[in-house]
Amino acid sequence: MTPTLRQFEYIVALAETGQFVEAARTCGVSQPALSKQIKDVEYLLGFPVFERTRPLVIVTPAGQEIVRRAREILAKTEELMNAAKAAAGIRQGTVRLGVIPTIAPYGLPGFLMKLRKVFPDVSFAIQEIQTETLLTNLKSGAVDLALLAQPFDASGLSGKDVVIEPFVLLAPTGHPLSSPFSVNAEDLAGASLILMEDGHCLRDQAIDVCARAGRPPATSVTAASISTLVRMVESGLGATLLPASALAAEVRQGEGVQARSFGKRPPGRTITLQWRQTAPNGSWYEEIAQILREHYLELNAGLPKIAGPKPKIVAA
Repeated sequence: MTPTLRQFEYIVALAETGQFVEAARTCGVSQPALSKQIKDVEYLLGFPVFERTRPLVIVTPAGQEIVRRAREILAKTEELMNAAKAAAGIRQGTVRLGVIPTIAPYGLPGFLMKLRKVFPDVSFAIQEIQTETLLTNLKSGAVDLALLAQPFDASGLSGKDVVIEPFVLLAPTGHPLSSPFSVNAEDLAGASLILMEDGHCLRDQAIDVCARAGRPPATSVTAASISTLVRMVESGLGATLLPASALAAEVRQGEGVQARSFGKRPPGRTITLQWRQTAPNGSWYEEIAQILREHYLELNAGLPKIAGPKPKIVAA
């Protein structure tokens, strides 16, 4: 006798929520029913998958492998069903889109409305997830699509680049880097910059820009979001690098800051939409990538198109 798919769903839900009540709500069953099914699986396996503590349950060391494999089985089962739908030309179900936090507020407003018009029978769920976790979730099947910035480990993945997004320099008025109408990447060599916290790819990209200019930046101040980053610059704490799409939403006129472009060949990031190579819906994921590209460029008209010229971002 082997556990059922439904029991695997219960195990994964409990591992993710940490509470029987929340897991039961997620699965649409009563808490006693879910608890009994998980006990049945543990009896079948011969060891506990969960340690019953309060207020949260904890996955046991032996249970970690069970939860991992349960996720894989559920993801493969979903791929099987999606493959059958794709073969029949059916576009239904739920698509889970993971997006890194430095893209979501600036590239997605209004995007879901467009997707619903093109794919009326598909539900889209969006989650903000940092790059490393997002890639893990994509490869394990916890999400179907990932919108993130290169570079990353693309093994096992397929995708389409969406836009090339230049960086701009944001500095307090009077800061040494605020004086020219445009700056060169070389000016950032060893500069003191405010950066994102560890785990955000924007931090690594800013460090890489400075390293290519000569040497990495000196920094002692970090921020958890782009909004916080901008507020710190407004407070006079230092300069930073921003993706160009964040300027209109985050930088307020008359707040004592200067936004400067990098001239004709600005450093930047390539934003891409990725999915698993084994995903049966790859053909219409490409359509989603095209819709996203057009939408992103509508929101941020100054961004260059993929494989096209790279125009200068006008300094604010």
